[in-house]
Amino acid sequence: MNLKKNEIEIIKLLISTSHYLTSYDIAIATGINRRLVRDEMANVKEILKSFDFELVSKTSKGYIIKGKCSDSISRLEKIIADAERQRESVFPTLPIERRNYILKRLLDKNDYIKIDTLADELLTSRSTISSDLKRIKHDIKKYHLSFKQKPNYGICIVGDEVDKRRPLGDYLFTNLNESKMFYDYLNSYITQSDSLENGIIDIIKKNNIEMSDITLCDFLICLSVSTSRIMLGHVITKSPDLTPIQGRMEFIVAKEIATFIENRINCHFNDFEINQIAIQLICKRITTDTTLHNRQSYTLSKEILQEIEKQTLIRFDSSGFFSRFQFYVETVLLCITYNEKIRHPLYDELKTTYPLAYELAEITANIIEKHVHQPLSMSSLAFFTTIFNTAINSQKPNKKKVLFLCGLDVASTKLNTLIIQERFKNQIDIVKTSQYYKIFEEDFSAYDFIISIIPIHNDLPIPHINISETIDQDDLDKIQNYLSYYFSKNRLETLFHPKLYKDKVKLKSYKGIIGEFNKLLKAQYPSIKSLKSNIIIDNQENFITFPYKLAIIKLNKVLNNNNILSVLLLEKPIIYNKQEIQIIILFSCLDNNRYIYNTLTNILNNLSSHPEKTDEILTNPSYPRFLSILKENQ
Repeated sequence: MNLKKNEIEIIKLLISTSHYLTSYDIAIATGINRRLVRDEMANVKEILKSFDFELVSKTSKGYIIKGKCSDSISRLEKIIADAERQRESVFPTLPIERRNYILKRLLDKNDYIKIDTLADELLTSRSTISSDLKRIKHDIKKYHLSFKQKPNYGICIVGDEVDKRRPLGDYLFTNLNESKMFYDYLNSYITQSDSLENGIIDIIKKNNIEMSDITLCDFLICLSVSTSRIMLGHVITKSPDLTPIQGRMEFIVAKEIATFIENRINCHFNDFEINQIAIQLICKRITTDTTLHNRQSYTLSKEILQEIEKQTLIRFDSSGFFSRFQFYVETVLLCITYNEKIRHPLYDELKTTYPLAYELAEITANIIEKHVHQPLSMSSLAFFTTIFNTAINSQKPNKKKVLFLCGLDVASTKLNTLIIQERFKNQIDIVKTSQYYKIFEEDFSAYDFIISIIPIHNDLPIPHINISETIDQDDLDKIQNYLSYYFSKNRLETLFHPKLYKDKVKLKSYKGIIGEFNKLLKAQYPSIKSLKSNIIIDNQENFITFPYKLAIIKLNKVLNNNNILSVLLLEKPIIYNKQEIQIIILFSCLDNNRYIYNTLTNILNNLSSHPEKTDEILTNPSYPRFLSILKENQ
């Protein structure tokens, strides 16, 4: 038997007492309205009677259960406990669960429901339901839905049928995400060859529509919601403008899926429903060779990449990348047009995991929003973040072209060349071996630097390094240090971050530096630990100064798994270790071979020899200009 909350509370109270209880006593003890108590007692009496208990009522005395004994009380307590467990398993108690229940109830009803009805169903107060409804009213705005209230009828949700399905899909997807059940969800269908979902997956595979596992889960969830709504009589009665996607093969696939479902469970999909399936297939597929690029996506892609370069100096020159990126932009534009999503369950983590790529995604989002007047979803931001992070990490530095001077015989020259190339195969390319006496016949512009077993005392237009005739580990280490000192393994623009750069900082002394860096880092990485435990600012081994207002703070240990180079440009110079400093770089990088640190210190040494460049940074302290001058002195 399903007992209401009020009934359970009253019976529990009657069990616990050995004397009469008035309706006033019951109301005070349970919090139930006194008038409602009287109405509930009739139900309680019938419930107790069904379990062979007699409820006695006497005027002026109240109510009592007659003939109670220890055995009967134990039996009744067990009945109540079972009823409570049953209610807890069926009815939500947490606020978020309660709001989801109310939202689904309103959407399924598709008609007015009174607040009191919801309160009774959820065994809670009217004020609690009213509070829940305020939150729901706010939440459903993003779905273009709203509340409509009518006196004596109650409240209902109004909006397009397609929009009404979106919160239901979001709820189911969120549950899968939070419970980490995506693959269990898919596996349950893949392993059941006769399941409806497995048949749908076969149709998708047969038509070469590629989807990620997460997106396929999302598509199946949306299809399940649509099927349920249709079975309840809530059908789509119109379609949006299909001109941008007219003629796409996904419409044929959508028809095949709809026919398959109708044959299996007798659920009819009208033409508008089939169009909606096609829209979801188009927006959720990942194949990049099916969409005809339109002019808007081309123009937007150009503007986005130009703005990224303007703000961060990061360039994506590959024509292959531009073609892919244009497709991604067009996909997001279609998602915005048809209010669809490219699901990404990790969007909460990507801001701190791939901070620079996330920054580029935000630049992208701002430009798209400027043109289409709609913000991008968090899933779309995550989508672009992964795209940029992949592109940044795939842009490897070019190998350095080397002229190798070896005055030995052919065999020795070949052996030494092989030793060097084997160690530095990803960093240098020995494009030519030659003898010292021919050095001035060379076109030096064809090389980045020279490795020579013969000491070079002449001034040459390119750098050079001297090693021994029999190459040993010390020689290889020497080449390695040389490479890290003169050539950056990583592009500077991918190491710094505009949100970790701050100019016109007002400080009275060097002791305020750590506090300022803390503010910058906490804003980007909220969970990061305080710098105070990581550095002793008075330790000159941590705090290294360079001539002409430059300094670098190297942390004792890295703050997290990201390469962090944070920058402060002070409004006025301060004194540290008897030297003026005004440009301060905080260094926290995963840099076991000191590639980044050596590159950075080399740049600061070069800047020290060109004070006019340091002045230019301080005069024009924009982030792009700062990076440009660093690159010029690299």
